[in-house]
Amino acid sequence: MLRRASSEDLDGIDRLEEVCFGERRFTREHVAWVLRNPDMPTVVETEGGLRGAIMVAVDKTQARVLSVAVDPAHRRRGIATRLMAAAESLSRERGARAIVLEVGVSNVAAFEFYRKLGYKVAARLSHYYSWGEDAFGMTKSLVPSTSPSPPSR
Repeated sequence: MLRRASSEDLDGIDRLEEVCFGERRFTREHVAWVLRNPDMPTVVETEGGLRGAIMVAVDKTQARVLSVAVDPAHRRRGIATRLMAAAESLSRERGARAIVLEVGVSNVAAFEFYRKLGYKVAARLSHYYSWGEDAFGMTKSLVPSTSPSPPSR
C-alpha cells in the first residue's frame, strides 16, 4: 500500500537508507528535515512493513527525485515502479512540468530502470557525488504529449 510518509516513518526510512546506501546514505537528520518540508513529499510502500520510500523535492515547474530506496528483500516486485509513478503523479499535481534525477554512472541497473520508465539522459555530471563518481542527470517530461491528429478526409 502506498501512502504519504509522516514523521512517524522516520525510523523506517532511516533504516531503508542505511540498508540500501550504507555510508552513502542520507543522514537521519536530513531525512527528518525532508519529512518536515511541505515541498518535499515522501511516499512509502507499507505492505507488510515499510518496504520502500521515495523522497521528491518539488518547486514551481520541476521536481527532483532525491532518493528511491526499496528493501533488498522485496526488490523486483514493482515497488520502485509504483513509487516512481506516485512521485510523478504528486509532482504533476503540484504543477511540475518535468522531473529530474541523478544516477551514478556505475549503477547500470538503476540507469536502465529509469530509462525504461521514460527518463532520458540530459547530461553527464562530472564528480557529482562526494566520493568522486560521475552521475547521469536524467529527465522526464510530465506534460502529456499531444500527437497531431491525422488529417480528416
